[in-house]
Amino acid sequence: MNWIQYPCFFCFGLFCLGAVPVAAQRITIDEALSAAGANLEYAVNKATLKKANALTKTATALANTGIFAENEDLKPGNRTGVLKIGVSQDVEWPGIYKARQQYFKEQARYYEVNAKAIEAQLKKDVRKAYYQLWYLQDRHKQYRQLDSSYRSLLQTATLRYQKGEAAGIEKIAADLRFKELQAQTREVQQEMRLQQQQLMLLLNTERLLLPVDGRLQKLVLPAVENPEAHPLLALQQQNVNIAASDIRVQKNAVKPELSGRFFSQALYGIRNPYSGFSVSVGIPLFNAGANKNKVRAAQAEMEVQQKNLKWQAQKLEAQKQQALTETIQSDALLRYYEENGLNSSDQIISAAVTGYKGGEISFTELTQYLNQATDLKKNYLDALNRYNQALIQYLYFINL
Repeated sequence: MNWIQYPCFFCFGLFCLGAVPVAAQRITIDEALSAAGANLEYAVNKATLKKANALTKTATALANTGIFAENEDLKPGNRTGVLKIGVSQDVEWPGIYKARQQYFKEQARYYEVNAKAIEAQLKKDVRKAYYQLWYLQDRHKQYRQLDSSYRSLLQTATLRYQKGEAAGIEKIAADLRFKELQAQTREVQQEMRLQQQQLMLLLNTERLLLPVDGRLQKLVLPAVENPEAHPLLALQQQNVNIAASDIRVQKNAVKPELSGRFFSQALYGIRNPYSGFSVSVGIPLFNAGANKNKVRAAQAEMEVQQKNLKWQAQKLEAQKQQALTETIQSDALLRYYEENGLNSSDQIISAAVTGYKGGEISFTELTQYLNQATDLKKNYLDALNRYNQALIQYLYFINL
């Protein structure tokens, strides 16, 4: 489903307290991942692949065919000489053409494999940006709820002060807390805009985007990993293949070159023309040492790529285990908040505000209750975001 074509996804999000609504479009994570196909990195890779495929077709090209005219055996008694017109052609060792073609094919194959590496990286980046924006959206909602509560408390504190029922310190404290919440709300709004810009860049769209309008969801840790090799390892394996094909190119490049010539006098209109041919072989007598070093250099490059493949595999495995550990640790903290009164935080806030308005508790007691409840909600949301971000990283390393 192409969400860009459907206006029913349009919504209006208030990014500022009392500000003019900013048109935004709500999408699901699946829609965001699907839309990532428009990322320009795919187009760049596709164009490079097209270039590499075109280069493959040049592998069997021969050197330019020579056309020559000669006049031999000139002497004082015969100034006409022996006129010749012919063609010449230089040919490399036959095996070089196949080796070079395979080398170009391996280079083109690199960009085919690179498309999967781009997909894996984009999937991770889109998820991180989407879930970070979703987290910020929930934080924004929390601040809006607190803003409403403190706005009401400020009115109550002001009224009690005017009636002489409470000291002015309550009004001052409520006013300071209300202004602090407004500043925190504006900060979250700016962070949301940054994440929106990141998501727009990844999806190659100019439309403002927002996640679904609901509570931030907890991602599920998969029970099994993808058995396929990670795209980065497949990409590095292709570097090994390219290096191996280059060795074959260098080995064939040091072999003799062939050259042939065919000539005839018939084109001059001579009755009994001479015709003939010559074949020569170019042997690298004086470049043998340099040519051997070219082969050694190609072999050394392959060794480098093989060791790099082994290093990449070790590094990815270590990063995967680190991401899994961070996910498990974050989940343990998250479960603590889930199992220790998170759902009662709204009840605490409501009861405390009602008690203060009714004169049952002091402003100092109210502040303590509110801080306890809001810290619990904030810490839970932070823990949920850390868990999701760690799991997204882990999903990247297991290629899901």
